[in-house]
Amino acid sequence: MKTQSLLWSFALICLGCIAGQAQEYEYVPFVRENVRWTFNDEQKMTLLPDYRYFDGKLYAYAYMPDFSFRTDIMIFLREENKVVYRIEKNVLDSVPLKSEIPIYDFNVEQAGDTMWAWHNDPPYFGMVVEWIDTILIDDTYRRRIKLKDVDGVCIEGIGYTGKRNNLYYPFCNSDTETKTKYLDRLESFENIENRLIYQPEWSRLGTYEYVPFVREGVKWGYDECYRFEGDTVVGGVSYKKCYVSKSCPFEEGQTLYGLAREEDRVVYCLRPGDEQETVLYDFSVEKPGDQVPTRLNPEGDPVIHIDTIAVNNDQLRRRIELSSGSYIEGFGSLEPCRGFFFPFEATTEEIGDPHNRLGYIKNMETGDYEYKGTVNTLRDECEFGRSYEPFVKEGDYEYGYYEVDYTFSSEGELSGNYVHYRIAGDTTINGKAYKNIYIAFECPDWERISPAYQIREEDRRVYIWDGTTETEGIGYDFNLTKGDEIVLTKPPYNPLYRQVSVSDVKTVEFAGKERKCIYFKNDYGHYVGYWMEGIGDMNQGTFWTFFFDDCSIEDYSWCNNPLQYIYYQRVNGEYLYLQDSFNETPLDDGNCILAVGETRVATLRIARTPDALVVTLPGSGYRLTELIDTTGRLVWCEYLDGEPGEVIIPTTGLAPGVYVVALTDNRGERTAQKVGW
Repeated sequence: MKTQSLLWSFALICLGCIAGQAQEYEYVPFVRENVRWTFNDEQKMTLLPDYRYFDGKLYAYAYMPDFSFRTDIMIFLREENKVVYRIEKNVLDSVPLKSEIPIYDFNVEQAGDTMWAWHNDPPYFGMVVEWIDTILIDDTYRRRIKLKDVDGVCIEGIGYTGKRNNLYYPFCNSDTETKTKYLDRLESFENIENRLIYQPEWSRLGTYEYVPFVREGVKWGYDECYRFEGDTVVGGVSYKKCYVSKSCPFEEGQTLYGLAREEDRVVYCLRPGDEQETVLYDFSVEKPGDQVPTRLNPEGDPVIHIDTIAVNNDQLRRRIELSSGSYIEGFGSLEPCRGFFFPFEATTEEIGDPHNRLGYIKNMETGDYEYKGTVNTLRDECEFGRSYEPFVKEGDYEYGYYEVDYTFSSEGELSGNYVHYRIAGDTTINGKAYKNIYIAFECPDWERISPAYQIREEDRRVYIWDGTTETEGIGYDFNLTKGDEIVLTKPPYNPLYRQVSVSDVKTVEFAGKERKCIYFKNDYGHYVGYWMEGIGDMNQGTFWTFFFDDCSIEDYSWCNNPLQYIYYQRVNGEYLYLQDSFNETPLDDGNCILAVGETRVATLRIARTPDALVVTLPGSGYRLTELIDTTGRLVWCEYLDGEPGEVIIPTTGLAPGVYVVALTDNRGERTAQKVGW
């Protein structure tokens, strides 16, 4: 540590000498007046001299008109000892909504240190420093801090330059490309004279080279696939032929879809039935206000915004936003469409169908994906030789759903309801081997919960035994293919016998694995949900698949019943999948799963005595021991001196049950293990 600190100090001295001693290093605070942060979507944040006291601490008002107008939330920041804290309050309230949260800590010194700041991955606090250097900005040296697993850097006095979907939680990365923000420039407006302080140098993020849209050797994957191959001449003009196919291999079922050519970064196309070519994309535009002719607006659609995004980790491409939608060099539009040559024309119903979005762009020569969709996550069907993942797994399998209510909002609102499942334990019924399946509507203490049903899987069919009626029904059949029909009956479905059919079958990527997805429609042709191999129903939970008896069975689109989405999956204590937010809103499951934040799972040596737990520390450097109950409530804690040894946790007076013993070391890493008595 001392040697590295001396090297760091020497590096700072050398950098100052090399730059001709432009100015000695001096820390520049983040929270200061007369500075305005401008982001790529033109939103601005200004720290105003409107100071407020909360809990005896002085905060500056972080003014951002668009955010405050949409949410009625006011944000305040303060900085103490190079740590920046954030607090929020409702416009009409006088007290904060929550306790303050650290969003930056500029005290870190070297690679391997932990920056204590909030982010959106469990355990939500603490990120490891990857490297630190200095950068000359506005004639002053600033330290630049790169954290692991984020795409930007933290600069003293400036903040985070990478992607985020919430300006006040800088390390809350978005799950989709839409609505992401990054710092575009930082200005001083002292004395009403704008002066540019900082603007990201895109060349540091990667290399820029224009990539044409019309090119061979690339496949665009929607519900069907498209690619350019071969040339033809129409009216003396040379075009590339565009083919469409749903077959694997592509060539077996390909048909000619249309023609396209690209000249001076403008893409022209001939669709079936067109008498003359029209502009498909114009990548030559340079600034907002330029006009781009489209099929629906031949006179021109105005350019709203142009920015540069990173793709394939190190390639930069321009993204052009029109009033009707956006498109990216070499990719085209990623938004809902009516077809490959019909961007920006999706109807309301088509916008809601994930199949109308681009699923992937694949380079057929290298086999690499240039783009992987986040809404439509299907992958190239021709490359899969994967093994089936059963729904009824070996070992102790736990998973849970959160509920979203669409009654008052088309985007949905969290209802606050959560449901947890567990499949564990073997039993035999009528000579057949089952596992028990448990269900809980609050943070579960599985040892106190009785089985709800029994479940087994055979030949990719999942059977559920209802002990009340002593009958067995098929819960899932992952053998289904497009066009197959099934009739839903008890148990455990609602008593209305209802017939649905398979509208589509695709392979998608979920929780790090390629899986089969089966999409369904009802007798009236309306989409009613889908199953995922190894997961089950993605919208309603294991026992409520297609459970919509309060909806109009003639038209499922009228249904406003809450939907349930899976947010965690773990086998034998190891997480296979974990989600912590919905539409940028953090999930709050009552500190059940998300609060534990098991960043490291290890087997702790824990001995039991009549009145205590004796925990043997697995090494040195541990600073905190906690005992947490199943609701996430802290029952007991003790600060440690970092030396190896044992910790005595008193249990006198505690109710018998399941608890979590958590150890935190001096780098912020956490080790947690369940224990019961």
